[in-house]
Amino acid sequence: MEPRARLQLLTQMVGVLLLADAASGKTFETREVALQRVFGRDAAVDRRTSFLTETQIDAARAAAGASIEHARITYYVATRDDSLLGRAYLDTHRVRSLYETLLIVVEPDGRTRSVDVLAFHEPEDYLPPPRWLRQLEERQLSKRLRPGDGVDAISGATLSARAAAEAVRRVLALDRILHGEPQ
Repeated sequence: MEPRARLQLLTQMVGVLLLADAASGKTFETREVALQRVFGRDAAVDRRTSFLTETQIDAARAAAGASIEHARITYYVATRDDSLLGRAYLDTHRVRSLYETLLIVVEPDGRTRSVDVLAFHEPEDYLPPPRWLRQLEERQLSKRLRPGDGVDAISGATLSARAAAEAVRRVLALDRILHGEPQ
């Protein structure tokens, strides 16, 4: 086989392997199931969409110390008997070279209630364990919400830990911009 044909074949094989690797990512829970688990079956969960101004995006970026790529923010508001239970945000972001989706629930007082991995497309060895994710619960917006600072670092999943902490800061900053300073 001539060198050019060998190179094309090798390139195709690598492409197939990369696709197979990306397809091996895992979805752990659907949005609907996760929202029901977090808020309860009897909660009314409404999907909302807000559009941020450039000023709001800049303020959220500064408060979070994290990137905010889109002006359109979709989130879910849960109520029961006219009482606000909380707000939930899906944050999909790159970890290393592939993506994960976190469900981040914010209490009415502006603190995180829970952080759950809904989908993770990196190798599972890089997946932060639930015990580590629990560190991100009951947190307020703070630039110290970082591995090695206000949160324990995690060996072997440094990029995943950084990405999760950044996602929490981003969501808390967006929630503050959209719903005001917690009381």
